[in-house]
This record gives sequence, C-alpha cells and structure tokens, in this order.
Amino acid sequence: MLVVLSSIMIVVDARSGFFSPLRPYLSFLVTPIQVVVNAPQQAISWGLEHLASREFLVAENQRLNQDVLVLRSRLQKLDSLRAENVRLRELLDASQQVEDKIIMAEVIGFDQNAYSHKIMIDKGFSSGAYVGQSVLDATGVMGQVIEVGAYNSRVLLIADASHFVPVQLSRTGLRSILRGTGNLKRLALMNVPHSADIKKGDVLTTSGLDDRFPSDYPVGVVKSVANISGKPYADVEVVPLAQLERSRHVMLIDVPESQR
Repeated sequence: MLVVLSSIMIVVDARSGFFSPLRPYLSFLVTPIQVVVNAPQQAISWGLEHLASREFLVAENQRLNQDVLVLRSRLQKLDSLRAENVRLRELLDASQQVEDKIIMAEVIGFDQNAYSHKIMIDKGFSSGAYVGQSVLDATGVMGQVIEVGAYNSRVLLIADASHFVPVQLSRTGLRSILRGTGNLKRLALMNVPHSADIKKGDVLTTSGLDDRFPSDYPVGVVKSVANISGKPYADVEVVPLAQLERSRHVMLIDVPESQR
C-alpha cells in the first residue's frame, strides 16, 4: 500500500509539482531516517579509519624507536673511536719521546683473578718480545713481560703485589723500591726514611739499577706521605701514571740483547 501511494505521489509531483512547497518540510522527516540508516556504515568507516591510524602510529613509533637505538649505537661507536684516536695520538707522541727501539702491541686479554694483575698482548717472540721486557703506555710504565709465546705474551703489571721496580725521585734523586699493592690505583714506596725530602706531587721515574727497566721512564706520582710514630719508615702512597686498567695500546722497549 505504501509503495503504491509513494508511486502515485512521485508521478503527481513530477507532472504538476504539487509537492514542491512541501518538499523542504518533508526533508525534516526524512533526515532522521537517513541518519539512522547511514549510522552503521559511518561507524564502521570511522572504526576502520581509527584502527588504521592507530596501527600506523604504532608502526611509526616502533620504527622511530629502532632508529633511535641505531643512532645511539652509532654515537657510542663514534665516541669510542674518538677516544681511541686520542689514545693513539698520545701513544704516538710518547713513542717519539722514547729513545730506545720500541715494538707496538695491543692488549687482547686480562686475568680475571682479583688478586693477580696481568694482561695479554698480541706480540710474541716472533715479533721480538722477550721475558723481562719493559712495557709502557702513553703516560708511564705499565709492567714487564713474564711469559712469551709465538704470537702473544703475558705482562705483569706494576700494581701486582709481587711486582717491584727500582725508582728515583725526579726532584731530589732519592732512590727506593716501588712495589705493587694489588690495587690498580695505588703503589707503595718502600724503606723511605722519615727524614727524606719527599712530598705530595713528586714524580718517580725508573732508576735503571735493575738492568730490566731502562732509566728515566715515569712510573708514578706521590699521593701522600705519612710519618707514623713507631714505624721505622714513612708510609708513602703513590699513584701509577700508566692507565693500567684502561690502556689498550702499549709499547715494548726493545733493549739490545747484549744489555738484557
């Protein structure tokens, strides 16, 4: 019935325009119906669009996080290369000041024992390394070679409790023995009389009296001097000049075989 009535109204309106004045008012009645009919489709479209936008944002966020990680990794690598470049320049400058023949080496390992301070370097007897050879970095004496293989060697650091090196005070010429304490940042000067002219900031160098370490290479700086009543000698604490826990590149002093 509604279909027939609608058809008649359409034909009459098309021929005579009878419903033209009523058309604006009829639109008010039709609009809610259109809204209701279109609502599901619009909701679906909005949901799909919102979901797509969210997925895009999540993917974009993940990509940006990955980019940040990559950039941070590259920045860390750049900082590492810059620091290594500085160390190599320092080592090059130091090597030019060494009058003896030298062999350049790289640290490739270290002992995990907290009570033993040894490192492994990538030079062995095939490169001219030998037992007793002095090892330096860009700032001071590091230790000496104690074991030699064909392509690598083991070095005992001056901080090891079993290591001793004859030294002298640059300012006064006072001679003594510097021993390791087992602490990479602290050495001890032995048998220093209470009356000795020694003070904080004095530089200690190798004396060369042991025929192992060539003379005049820097070893450490006096950190403190304590004259304790009842003790026969003063307690002198020394800080090593070499970067024992950080140096990656080192120099081996190649003394002629006749002088070893």
